[in-house]
Formats: sequence, C-alpha cells, structure tokens
Amino acid sequence: QARVGGMSEREERDYWRGIVRPIPRVASPLAEAGTQFHDWAERFVKAGMPDAAVMGESGGMTRATMLAELDTQDRRLLDDATKAKVATWCRRLADSPWARRVPAWAERSVVVDVPGVGLVNGKFDAVFLGGCDPADRSKRFCVVDWKTGKRPMSSQDVERKLSQLDMYRLLLAAIEEVPLDSIDATLYYVSESDEGRRELHARAKTEQEILAELSYGIPEQSDND
Repeated sequence: QARVGGMSEREERDYWRGIVRPIPRVASPLAEAGTQFHDWAERFVKAGMPDAAVMGESGGMTRATMLAELDTQDRRLLDDATKAKVATWCRRLADSPWARRVPAWAERSVVVDVPGVGLVNGKFDAVFLGGCDPADRSKRFCVVDWKTGKRPMSSQDVERKLSQLDMYRLLLAAIEEVPLDSIDATLYYVSESDEGRRELHARAKTEQEILAELSYGIPEQSDND
C-alpha cells in the first residue's frame, strides 16, 4: 500500500481521495451539469457491459429503462434550462455510435508511477474494445472522454485538449501492459449539435513524445470542459 510521508492519517486519506479526480469545492451550474451528465454516462456505459455482474453498478437499470426515464424527463424539463441541457447531452450519447460499441470500463481510476515524471493519476470516462474505427484490428482499446464544454477551435487549444488523451493512452498501456500503439483515444463533445463535429481523435504519438509532454506538466482533467 502506498503511503504519503509527513501527513496525518486524515490528511493522507484526503490526499488519496482527491488524487484520482480533484472535485471542485464550489460547483457552478455548468460544473453541476457536467457532473450530472458524467454520472448518467457512467451508468449508461456500465449497463451496456456484457458482464451481468455490473448491473448493480448501473443502479440495477437497463439501458432501455434509462432511455424511457429520459423520454419522460424530457417532457418535464421545459422550464429548467440546465436539466434540459443535461437531458440533451444524454440523448446524444445514447444515439451515438459509442452506444453500439462494447464497453470495457467506465469511470476507471488509475495511478501510475511514470518514469521521469512521478505519480500520474487519471480517470477514464469510458474505455471500449477496439479502436476509434471498429474495423481497425490493430487496436485493443479506445479511451473516450466525454466533453460538455465548447469544442476547441484554434490549433493551440486543440493540441492542449488532446494532451489529455496522450496521457490517458500512456496510462492505460502501462496498467494493461499492452503496446501504446494498440490504444486509441478520442474526445467526444456532446455539446455539439452536429454529430460530425463531436469527435477529436488522439494523435499517434510515441511514448517518448508523451513523456516529453508530461515533463512540462500534467494535463488538467475536468467533467465540465
């Protein structure tokens, strides 16, 4: 078991609780909407796993039940802009190609000791079997990071967002002990009404390139970006 030197038991407990994904102390309406969507997405992905044992983790609900509740909720949210927005994001996920893919994990937390960098933590929103292109047999897994904020426009902002995927590819390769080039990753912007603009795929960067990036800092992870 890992220990953190110089901390009391309570301080250490708080440290490890926050290391996987820092939780905002004050939630804005946008942050709260992002959190609500990610909670729904986690249950939706888990409900699609082939192992029936995960039913407990999805709240005992099937996807059909979740979608029926969403339809009922849609009719009640005409006067609640935030909840209506969350419902729209959920519907876009349910109608996306990812809803027809086989999930491996949802909201999987990892902490990896990366050589030359130190402890790096991450939380994968969802990991699916196969690559971004399901016909690509060279890929084992694809990390999908759900995004509720605005899709980046400038090349600089795009690269900054994609650095998060670079890190996720490295972490998953280390945890699963598979080659880095067998892992795909993509951002999926449920905030985009145009389905063709929702995905931003990770570049095929090498381990050396990603380690060089991480040496300058760990990419920020958030539920509402």
